[in-house]
Amino acid sequence: MNQGSLDLALTWDGSEIVVADVGSARPQVASVLLGLPAAALGDVVCRLFGICRQAQAAAAGLCVRAARGERLAAVALDELALPVAIETISEHLGHLLIAWPTLLADPRQPPRVAACGDWRRRLRAATDRQSAATVAAALVDWLDDADLPPLDEQPPAAATAPLLPRLTAAEWETVAAVENFALRPTLGGEAAETGALARQADDARIAGLLAAGRRLDARLLARLLELRWLAAALAEPPRLSSLLDACAVRVGAGLARVETARGSLLHRLELAGDDVAHYQIVAPTEWNFHPQGAFVREISGCPASSRRAAQLAGERLALSLDPCVAFSCRLIDA
Repeated sequence: MNQGSLDLALTWDGSEIVVADVGSARPQVASVLLGLPAAALGDVVCRLFGICRQAQAAAAGLCVRAARGERLAAVALDELALPVAIETISEHLGHLLIAWPTLLADPRQPPRVAACGDWRRRLRAATDRQSAATVAAALVDWLDDADLPPLDEQPPAAATAPLLPRLTAAEWETVAAVENFALRPTLGGEAAETGALARQADDARIAGLLAAGRRLDARLLARLLELRWLAAALAEPPRLSSLLDACAVRVGAGLARVETARGSLLHRLELAGDDVAHYQIVAPTEWNFHPQGAFVREISGCPASSRRAAQLAGERLALSLDPCVAFSCRLIDA
C-alpha cells in the first residue's frame, strides 16, 4: 500500500525561513481495517506497513486482546517486545546510515556510519533470541568505542515543541478519545515531539545539548543512547516490556501503546461482535509533522542567507525527526 508523503513548504524572505507549512498525503490506513475479523488484523497490518511492521502488528494484537478482556502475562509481553526491540535497533541504525552524512558539515560518510549497514544485516540474520543477544552485545561494544563526529553548528531554534512524556496505554485512553486525534494529535492542547529525544531527555548530556539549543545533536545522541539501551536489554528480555502495553477501554474496545524508533505509536480498536467497527492509528509522524508541531516550530525563524541554506536547513530538520514516509522541501519566496 502506498504510504503517502509529506510536502514541506518553507516561505523564505531572503534572510530567514519566516513560516512553514506541512502538507500530508498520508492515507488513512486504519479505514482499510474496518469490517475485518479481529483474527485477521495481525496479518493484514503486516502487509499494509513497510516500516515498523513488527510494532504495528504488536499494537494490533494487543488491541484485540485488550478489547476481549484478556490479560497478558509478563512472559507474553516479553515475547511481543523482543521483535519490536530488534526492529527498533535496525531502524535506528538505518537512520544513522542514511541521515547522518547529510546532517554532518563534512558530507563524506564517516566509516563508523557506513558500518551501521553491516550491523543491520547481522541483526536481521539472527535466528533466535540468543543469537540476537550475541549480536547486540557486540553492537554495544562497538557503540562504546565509536568515535562519532559532531554535527555542524546550527543556530538555536526560535521556538520548539514540548517533548512528549511517556504515558501508559491507560493514560492515553482519555487523551485519544478526542475527535480527529489520529489526524492532529495534541497533549494538553499542544503538539509535542515524540521519539528518542523525548524518551532520553532525562540524560544529563541530552539536557546540556537542549539547554545550548543544539537540538539536532541532541536527537542524534538520543538515538545512540537508545541503541545502547536496547542492545543491552536484548540479553535481559524483561527490560523490554516497557516498550509496550495495552488497556481495555470498555467491553469490546482496547487501546495499545508501542514505542518505536520514531516515537510513540497508538492503536485504538472497537469491535462489533468479532469484527472491527472502529480503528484508530496515531503514528509518530502525526506528532512531529503536526501543523503546529516540532518541524514547523523549529524551522520557522531559522536564519538562511541563501536558497540553498534554507533548503538544507529544512531537509536536515526533517531528517532529524525521521518521518515514516518520503518528504520533499520546497521554497516559497516571501
